[in-house]
Amino acid sequence: MTEPKNEDKTVKLVVFLTDDERTQFKIACAKHKISMSQQARELIINWMKHTSSELNQ
Repeated sequence: MTEPKNEDKTVKLVVFLTDDERTQFKIACAKHKISMSQQARELIINWMKHTSSELNQ
């Protein structure tokens, strides 16, 4: 049995939202046919790229 590569490992992230915020996010994700988890991941990755480019200026 081989060890999974680092890029294959995922971890759980807990985000605290109000019920209304969660509902709005869930509806928006459903409209775009994307899971809440995948959308949150994309938002975080894009934010990290943006932040990284700001730090390099």
